[in-house]
Amino acid sequence: MFVSNNTISAAKKYFYNYLGANFSATECKVMFDALLQKRLNWTKADLILQANGRLSESDLLFVRNVAHRLMLNEPFQYIIGETIFFDLNISCDYRALIPRPETEELVAWILEDGEDEIKSLLDIGTGSGCIALACKSKLDQCHVTAIDCSIDALALAKVNLEKLSLPISLIVFDIFLDDLELLEHHQGWDRIVSNPPYILEQESSSMAKNVLDFEPRLALFVPNDNPLRFYNRIMDVALHLLNDNAYLFFEIHEDFSAEISSLFEEKGFINIELRKDLQGKVRMIKAKKPTFNA
Repeated sequence: MFVSNNTISAAKKYFYNYLGANFSATECKVMFDALLQKRLNWTKADLILQANGRLSESDLLFVRNVAHRLMLNEPFQYIIGETIFFDLNISCDYRALIPRPETEELVAWILEDGEDEIKSLLDIGTGSGCIALACKSKLDQCHVTAIDCSIDALALAKVNLEKLSLPISLIVFDIFLDDLELLEHHQGWDRIVSNPPYILEQESSSMAKNVLDFEPRLALFVPNDNPLRFYNRIMDVALHLLNDNAYLFFEIHEDFSAEISSLFEEKGFINIELRKDLQGKVRMIKAKKPTFNA
């Protein structure tokens, strides 16, 4: 037996010791608590109340299996199949990127304007649907549409839509190939948001294996010679679809903040604003579509 007995404390000791070379004690605690909650359908209060409890043999094997998969660099969120994003339980797997804390900050920035001002929102490259669903959870009267060129990603977004009972529209759409008329909203769009691919292919050699080996490359990388490919196209899309004086929001690569700002200016956007994440990195930008006189 890989544990001395079937107590939770013994399973916890095994988990910490097995993963100690690759993960901190804090990371081990977060993951161990989360996997017990997932496996046993426990709340955080249950974790405290049942701290001296025992696990079944199948539960112990589950703990060992998770530990083994973590040592093979598989992301914890994919192993348990979910993560918390903006207080929503988002299902996640290999079909889309794992929602990240800096993207929560982007959502919070979008929502600063409040429900009265934002009546329609388009999320380009939605992946798991986390941005669109988080916005909808706070903007009850807002018409939210989420698009992606990946059918697999949209299938995952549909899982989240149905699980959370948040009514958003999902459309398979390629911004480089498909007709923008399919995205025209009868009152135009008040906000467009995107977290597009922005990592240079040459950066892959220095990336963590849990990202590189498991998360979809389609959602991560851009060509070394065209790092602003998606930003350039999405700005053109926004100029066509946004209402006058409405905003486009992006998550960005911190190394290209100046170039993206300049591109906004070249295309005629105004009120360009960069924002740092909680780590002090410039990771977000927004700009306003002006009123163009005919």
